[in-house]
Amino acid sequence: MASTYLTLVNNVLRDFNEVELTSSNFGASRGVQTVVKDYINRSITDILNSELNWPFTRAEGSIDVIAGKQLYSYDSISSTLKYVDYDNMFLRPKNYITNGDFEIAGVASITNWTTVSGSPAASSKFGNTLLLTNAEASQEVTDLIVGRSYVIVTQISGATLTLEIGTSSGGSQTKSTTLTVSSGNEVLLSETTFTATATTHYVSFTEAAGNAAFVKLVELSENVDSIPLKYLSYEEYNERFRDRDTRPDTSKYADPEYVYTSYNNEIGLTPIPDTSNRTLEFDFYVSHTDLSGATDTGIIPTRFEPVINARAKYYTHIFRSDVQSAQFSLREYEDGIKRMRIELLNRKNYMRAV
Repeated sequence: MASTYLTLVNNVLRDFNEVELTSSNFGASRGVQTVVKDYINRSITDILNSELNWPFTRAEGSIDVIAGKQLYSYDSISSTLKYVDYDNMFLRPKNYITNGDFEIAGVASITNWTTVSGSPAASSKFGNTLLLTNAEASQEVTDLIVGRSYVIVTQISGATLTLEIGTSSGGSQTKSTTLTVSSGNEVLLSETTFTATATTHYVSFTEAAGNAAFVKLVELSENVDSIPLKYLSYEEYNERFRDRDTRPDTSKYADPEYVYTSYNNEIGLTPIPDTSNRTLEFDFYVSHTDLSGATDTGIIPTRFEPVINARAKYYTHIFRSDVQSAQFSLREYEDGIKRMRIELLNRKNYMRAV
């Protein structure tokens, strides 16, 4: 875990033989103490801006695609988004289940699941799971399309369960199937296909034999293929597809094949989506949010915090007009950045046939 803002500041103050801060007087810093606090944030920003794709700034993004909507703002993804990896974008079937891995903030949770009978519980056995013993839990799924085929992927352990899909809570009007576990430690992966008979369905799991059954994963998606997207520059999009996408006819609507970025920090899809049954997934990289409280922590790993220290010392030496010492700290910082690039960005090269 990264060090706190207080620790980072005190590391620099100690090198300058200045009075260190405490958690109680951190907000009342004075003189060089306040200057060093500013320089810590500036140093972190410098490190993050020295490369686009530091691994510790990587995040996974997703946007539910909407029929007829072509552009999706960066702000809808993250307020700290810095760079989107357009080489790693694809459309996957939209998952209509919320909290289907029974984990929120790294902790077992059955939030979004409704108790139909008994006492469903969150469990950390077999990972984070839904535990059912003489109990039934259900989730309402909306926005399905009548007549379309959907697939439910499940992973269970412990004991046999009944999976029911119905148009009422706990109902089985559409489908009912038994998920049989022959051994308590067996991991059973299964696919259950059904045709939607209403726009709203309920997905329910029931254990009625008094055994401990664990649900690890639930996903519900339309039975359609994923689509890898090819990247276009905005200029190429304008040359090849903008005329088609602005015509007042239906030829512009279809499954997207390409992704591009606009000058307004928007992700664009072409052709324009004609359905809302897929989710756009991709990697992106985040920027730095300034540390403010004594217990705030940054995103740079602990082993690279000496690089923050060196950069902050460089700025502090400049503040004190000690140019020679500033040069030593600058060299230490630059050597640290080189080490980070070698360790974090260098990749093993290999050849493959294409």
